[in-house]
Amino acid sequence: MRLPSAGRAAAAVSLAAAATILQCLPATAEARAPLFAADQEACFGRVYDAPHLARNPDQKVTSIHIFRSLTERPEAENWQQSQREEAIKRHRETGETSVQAFVTFRDRRGYFHNSLTCNKEGRNGVGCYIECDGGSFDIKRESPAAALLTNNGFVLIGGCGEELEETERVYFSPDKDDKVFRLQSMPPAVCRAEEQKARPIRAGKPLRERFGETETFCFGRDYDAAHLAKHPRQKVASIRVGRLTPHEERLDKSLAQKWPDDVKLSVSLTLKAASGPRALNYICSPQEASWECSAETPSSSRSTCDGNTMHLTRGPGDDIVLVNRQDGLPIEAACEAKPAAESTDADFQRRRTRSDDNAFRLSRMPIDACR
Repeated sequence: MRLPSAGRAAAAVSLAAAATILQCLPATAEARAPLFAADQEACFGRVYDAPHLARNPDQKVTSIHIFRSLTERPEAENWQQSQREEAIKRHRETGETSVQAFVTFRDRRGYFHNSLTCNKEGRNGVGCYIECDGGSFDIKRESPAAALLTNNGFVLIGGCGEELEETERVYFSPDKDDKVFRLQSMPPAVCRAEEQKARPIRAGKPLRERFGETETFCFGRDYDAAHLAKHPRQKVASIRVGRLTPHEERLDKSLAQKWPDDVKLSVSLTLKAASGPRALNYICSPQEASWECSAETPSSSRSTCDGNTMHLTRGPGDDIVLVNRQDGLPIEAACEAKPAAESTDADFQRRRTRSDDNAFRLSRMPIDACR
């Protein structure tokens, strides 16, 4: 049946209106897309150019990036194959997300960063916070390609661009022009580059790939008289680092240990001015760019070596580097028992190494050299 002309006109208007609504729906849905999807990485950021900073002299931030990653970097010592699935599962079950913030300032040298936990997204966006009153920010999607971040003030660490020296802490204050930031959606590779700037990982194969899970090894170095003459403040004349008992590292089967968790190392060194060697055992856990190794001391007694920490990281070729920037080796004094007393935070605050014994490049040796 053919409609009257007036009916046909009305139907055409209705169809046109419906088409207009349908055309608008994808954009509306896209604008309301979640900031963080369960199975996708996300990067939001902005770099402020000189003209912008000249117009806003009270703004201290020169760049800011927010990164939601699903795994550690593949070259990181603490990368695990299961990380991606665990992050996806956590988001789907709780709505929570972990993000990293990378910030640079015009009045501070270096790259600053921290990790935050973000709660489930609501109508007003997402709230991200640092545990133990470390501060927070709020972020919400403004458009398909942009997000608005409101800085409530939070702690940043770093500044030197070196994982092992991230001792400086800065409070990112929301003063004046550092309160609200309009960030653009960017490829994850952009935020990965910021991550490398803030927490660099040395080139080369990770230690977790260089060594087998059940492998024993020995590394060391002997310094000759010529070297020691050129470095009069170096006290170590010889050093050995060995993994001698891999079979003792996973005795508690109830723990969900994954290689290279809890690697045990034996460190011995001979000093220029000491008559005999000094030795100390360490238990290591993987960090991004190194293995962090803590002194293994009896739990039943207190020792002057409690809290001693060193790092092991990849070196050129097959070499490794032992980093001792926080006085973690028994160089100044041998480990001794301390009177039983209540521990204080000061007991575990290590001073920086005062001699030239803060880093050692070590080469592979026969296993018997470490026994």
